[in-house]
Amino acid sequence: MANCGNMPSYWTLRRKCKAKVDRQLELIQSEDTTDFVYSNDCGALQDIVEDENVMDCQSTIDESYIDDTFVDAHMVPDSESDPEASENECTTLQDNLAVWATEHNISHAALNDLLKLLSKHHTSLPKDARTLLGTTRSILVQEKAGGQYHHFGVLNSINGILDENIGLLSENTQVNLQVNIDGLPLFKSSGTQLWPILTMVQNFPHCEPVIIGLFCGTKKPNNLDEFLEEFVAEIVDLERGFQYEGITLKLKLSSIVCDAPACAFLKKIKGHSGYYGCGKCTQEGEYKENRVIFPETNAPLRTDDNFKEMCDEEHHLGPSPLQNTSIGMVSGFPLDYMHLVCLGVMRRLLMLWLRGPLACRLSTFNVSRLSQQLIDVKNFVPVEFSRKPRSLQELDRWKATELRQFLLYTGPVVLKNIVDTAVYNNFLLLFVAIFILSNTSLLDDYLEYSKELLILFVQHFEELYGEQYISYNVHNLVHLPEDARTYGTLDNFSAFKYENFMQKLKKLVRKPEFPLSQIVKRLSERPSCRQKRERLQLIRKHMSGPLPTSLANAQAEQFKEIKTDTFTLKLDMANSLVCIGGSVARVKNIIVSDNETYVAYSEFANQESFFDYPLASNTFGINTVDCLSKSIKVCKLGFIEKKVCLLPFDGKFVAIPLLHCD
Repeated sequence: MANCGNMPSYWTLRRKCKAKVDRQLELIQSEDTTDFVYSNDCGALQDIVEDENVMDCQSTIDESYIDDTFVDAHMVPDSESDPEASENECTTLQDNLAVWATEHNISHAALNDLLKLLSKHHTSLPKDARTLLGTTRSILVQEKAGGQYHHFGVLNSINGILDENIGLLSENTQVNLQVNIDGLPLFKSSGTQLWPILTMVQNFPHCEPVIIGLFCGTKKPNNLDEFLEEFVAEIVDLERGFQYEGITLKLKLSSIVCDAPACAFLKKIKGHSGYYGCGKCTQEGEYKENRVIFPETNAPLRTDDNFKEMCDEEHHLGPSPLQNTSIGMVSGFPLDYMHLVCLGVMRRLLMLWLRGPLACRLSTFNVSRLSQQLIDVKNFVPVEFSRKPRSLQELDRWKATELRQFLLYTGPVVLKNIVDTAVYNNFLLLFVAIFILSNTSLLDDYLEYSKELLILFVQHFEELYGEQYISYNVHNLVHLPEDARTYGTLDNFSAFKYENFMQKLKKLVRKPEFPLSQIVKRLSERPSCRQKRERLQLIRKHMSGPLPTSLANAQAEQFKEIKTDTFTLKLDMANSLVCIGGSVARVKNIIVSDNETYVAYSEFANQESFFDYPLASNTFGINTVDCLSKSIKVCKLGFIEKKVCLLPFDGKFVAIPLLHCD
C-alpha cells in the first residue's frame, strides 16, 4: 500500500469525491443526458480516479462511500425500474406541491428553495416556482380612470364554473350573474386601493366569486364610464346569447351587490347622506342634529322605468353606463344586509347602549355583565363562526361577522335580564324579522310579517332613541323585505362572500411595488392548481362508542368528526347539537356501516319557547332545552335538518338553528 503520511483523511477524500460526482452529474443534466444510469457511472467517475490524492490513498477508501442515500439522491433509476410509474409519481408530487403552494400563499422565494432541496431526490421537478405554478409571464395593464386596470373577461372568468357544472346546462339556459364592485384599501400607510369587479353565477350558488376586472389606484376610479367600459361591452354582447361547448346560453346581469357609497357611485345618484339619497323611495330627507334623516316608512317607491327616464332630477347626477345592460337600476341593486343591518343598524344599537344619550345608555356595571356573558359563551360557539364573541370593550374592532353573530345568535340570550324590557322587545323585533328573512323555510310564509315587524321596529326605535337616529340604514330596513321577495334569503344578496374573497386578494400582495401585476400573476397560478375537495369528509377514527346493536358489525367504523357541504359535526360541546324530527339532540357518535353514514344521538327531554314577543320563538325553532335523555337513537346523516347553536341561560340552554356558514 502506498505511503499516505501527509495525505488527506478518509472523510476529506470522501467529501472531495462526492463534490466531483455532483459536478459531473450537473454537467450531464445540463447536456440533457436523460439515460444516465448507475450501471454506467464508471465514465462519470473517471476523472475522480485520476486525481493524484485519490490514487495514492484509494485503497484506504471503502467502496461503500457511495452509500444508499448518495445513490438515491443522485442517480436516475436503472432500466429495470418502471419509468412510467416514476413519471406518474413525480407528476402527482408536482401537482400536490402546486396546490399546497397556492392554498398557503407560499412566496416564490421560499418555493424555489424547497424545489432546490427536492430536486436532489426528484430530478424531474421544475427548478423554478413560476414553471411549477404556471405563472403568466406577461400581463396587459391599461392606464385608465386615474389608475391601472386589468380586464380578465366575463366569459373567461366563468368558464371554469360552467365547465364544472356543464351537466346542469341545457339549450337556451339563462346564466344569471350577480356582481359586486367595492373598494379595498391595501395599506395603512398609503392611499393605494383596489376596485375589483367580482361575480358569482347564481345558477350554482355554492361556487366561489371570480374576478372579472381589477382596478388599482390611489383613489377610486375618477371616470365611471372608462372603468366599466370593457365590462359593460362584454355583458351587452353576452346578453344576446353565446355558444359554450355546443350549447346556446344567454347571460343576464341579475343584480349588483355593494354598499351605499359604491351603489351611489355606480348608479350616478346622490349619496346616502343627501336629501334624495334613498335609492328605493322618493322621500326627501330632513336635516336634524348634523345629519340627514328619513323618518317616513310609506313614501312612494322608485321604479326601474322612472329611474331610466330620470323623473326625479334631484336624485340623479347623470346617466350610468350600466343602463346599457338589462339590469334594473332600482330592482337590480338589492340592499346589502352586511353593511345595512350588521355594520349599520346593529352597530348603531350597540353604540347607543354604550355611548348614547343617558336615557338609553347602559350602566358600567351592566356593560361589564354583558361583556362577561359574551366571553362565557365563547366555548359554546360552533366552528362555523370564524370569530368567537369578544368583550364590548373591543366593539370598535368588531367585524361584520361578529355583529351578525350578536344579532342572530348571542344577542337575544345575553341581553335578556340586562337591558330594559322596552329596549329588549325592540331588539327582538329586529332579530325576528332578520331571522325570518335569513331562513329559507320561513321566508315564503312570513315575508309580509317580517315587513310589519321592521316598520314597527323603526317606529319604536324613534320613540326609544330619538328621531335624529333614523338614518339611511335604519330607514332602509323597511325596504329590505321587497329585495328578499325578489332574490330569496338575505345571504343570497349579501356582500359577506365577496368581502371574504377580497381579503384573499389582499393577501396576494407581498410588496408595495406593482400590486396589480402581483395579484394578476398570483391569480394566473390558481386555475391550474385547483383541487376538488371531497363533499363528505370523515375524520378521527375511534372505538369508544356508543355503538348501537343494529350497527355493531365487523365492517362498522366510528368517527369523531364529519364535514359536509353545509356543516361540521364533532363530538364536543359546541359542535354536536342538531335538529332531528323537530327536536334538539346531541350527536354521541358518527358511524359508517355498509357505505352509509349514521349518527347516534340523544334528545333533550324538555323543550319550550324562549320568548313570546312578538311571537312564540318555538314557531321558528328557538327553544330552551334541558334534561338530555340517556337513551340512544340512530338515524341516517341525511335526517339531520339543521345544526344548532346551544347557549347557556339560567341553568338551561337556548337552542338556535344555524342559518349560515362563515
